[in-house]
Amino acid sequence: MNFPLQSLRPLAVLILITMLLGCKSESTQENLVKPIPVEIVKVLTREKSLPIHGSGILSSPSNMKLSFKVGGIIENIAVDEGATVRKGQILARLNLAEINARVLQAQSGYQKAQRDYKRAKKLYAESAATQEQMQDAATALDIAKSNLDIAQFNLKHATIRAPLNGKILRRFAEENELIGPGHPVFLFAAHDNEWIVRCGVSDRQVLKINSGDSTSVTFDTYPGEHFPGYVSEIAQAADPMSGTFEIKATLQQQGKRLVAGMVAAIDVFPARKNTYRIIPIEALNEANGESGFVYTITSTRHAKKIPVQIKTVFKGQVAVTSGLETVDSVVTTGSAYLRDGALVEIKN
Repeated sequence: MNFPLQSLRPLAVLILITMLLGCKSESTQENLVKPIPVEIVKVLTREKSLPIHGSGILSSPSNMKLSFKVGGIIENIAVDEGATVRKGQILARLNLAEINARVLQAQSGYQKAQRDYKRAKKLYAESAATQEQMQDAATALDIAKSNLDIAQFNLKHATIRAPLNGKILRRFAEENELIGPGHPVFLFAAHDNEWIVRCGVSDRQVLKINSGDSTSVTFDTYPGEHFPGYVSEIAQAADPMSGTFEIKATLQQQGKRLVAGMVAAIDVFPARKNTYRIIPIEALNEANGESGFVYTITSTRHAKKIPVQIKTVFKGQVAVTSGLETVDSVVTTGSAYLRDGALVEIKN
């Protein structure tokens, strides 16, 4: 079918007008898009020793369990939990009737063995006894002396005395209670200016920690106060129950009253430092474990989404290991409202 040229001209003009109006509409829509206001900060490059966080229990370095050497009936307990005691002070004592009887029995046996040995020695000198008889008497004397030493040692340790100046943390027994040998009666802590915090760390963390690394310990009872210290001991094997490696941090009480058993938050600062790029935590978006995203601004004032790898978060800052090698600044305020390619307006 053929159309005359005159009839095509009005159609071409109409199409041209429609196209011009469409372009004008799109241009108007672009002009109506408002830029998103944002603030940016510079990315800092720092050599840092990032802290290893953990929690533990405060204890005295000289905590010890006190018990009787022999079993028996507890006749007297002289102190209660929390009592402050002096070195050598009597803390508890067993009923000594049976123990004294054993000492008396051992003393009598020793005295008899002495008489027998003297008699055998005299008879041997007069050739009225053989050398074997004299040696048997000497052996019996040694055995009797050992029995006496054992009985006297048990008598001595039938009384519990404070080994040092300190405090009774726990009491596990009561008067008139029958107790076995070695069963704890008290948990004792010596008075000392030093305290330790026991903390469990993972296998990845323990490899970064060395003896002497500095620590900072905080307690809920002293908000805002930090107790400096150092790593004094590192376990060489994992705890079979928890799978963690125990470290001991020694700290000073700085004139504050500390009590064994307090829960402590601890930061360990390894001596070895690494280079990280540091950004505020407000710049981080869609964080998931060790990864996340940040936004930077292009030369055309558009947002650019960049993936980053996170090392750790500390004191409102994020240490980044990769992703920001060529980035000078990132968006903080307003980053939550951005998308990749969004038009922005920098406010600072």
